[in-house]
Amino acid sequence: MFIESLQPVEVVQGSPAKLQCKVTGVPEPSIEWFRDSEPVKEDKRIKIRFDGELCTLKILSTELEDEGAYKCVAKNDLGSVSCASELLVNEPNKKPEFIEKMKPVNVTEGEPARFDVTIEGNPIPVVDWFKGKDKLDDEGRYVMMDDEEAGIFTLIIEDTVPEDAGTYRCLAANEEGQASSKAALAVKEKMIAPEFTDEEESAPVNVTDGDEVCLSVGIKGKPVPGVEWYKDDKKLRKTSRIKMDENGEKFSLVILDVTPEDSGTYKCEASSKAGTITRTFDVNVAGMVFRDFPF
Repeated sequence: MFIESLQPVEVVQGSPAKLQCKVTGVPEPSIEWFRDSEPVKEDKRIKIRFDGELCTLKILSTELEDEGAYKCVAKNDLGSVSCASELLVNEPNKKPEFIEKMKPVNVTEGEPARFDVTIEGNPIPVVDWFKGKDKLDDEGRYVMMDDEEAGIFTLIIEDTVPEDAGTYRCLAANEEGQASSKAALAVKEKMIAPEFTDEEESAPVNVTDGDEVCLSVGIKGKPVPGVEWYKDDKKLRKTSRIKMDENGEKFSLVILDVTPEDSGTYKCEASSKAGTITRTFDVNVAGMVFRDFPF
């Protein structure tokens, strides 16, 4: 019979552990130890002792795999008896450490950007994400995911815009300390070829000597296109009489106090890295007609 049973034991990984109990019987019993129903044998780490009463199993340096349900079985010719208890082996406290650090990310505007890190630490670290000095919240376009068991933490920025470019940082902290990792996000501007937003007028522009001509177009594109105006394939420059204006997506050419010499084919050319478009206007300036009147 056992006169003292096994008691639960809890240790930190790497430290020794001792399980013991007391048994009595005549004739003196033989002792066997089991962990999770598997026999435990002596080796360089594990020592088993029995002095006729005190049964001892000592693990000199515990490993996580040593954790389990231990049972001591005592036998003699008259029968057998056993007692059991748990050995818990805890990981030692450890400050956070980045096993996989953040890596630079390059995306095109509108695509998602993703940062992944793998972190070890005990207790499990609390992870925060920053852009520059600003802490990010798990809302809107920012999605934060974690697999604490695997130590994998993720930041996703959905539907990126050029303003998202910058340096991002992951900060991991627990009661033992903290660690951080950072990387840059580059967002390439998405290009959209220039296009006219209004319909083309096919009729010529007819004005009279001394009037003004206003030619206008609506143009959009990304990046914002540059717009040039031409007359008979000759590039126009701003003067006191020639005005070129831009208001959002609206571009215009105004010629004041026109003369017949201003007649011709005018062209608007919008261009960017994404492409070039053109639109032409036929302008006719009629001279003033003078009639004789009797006095």
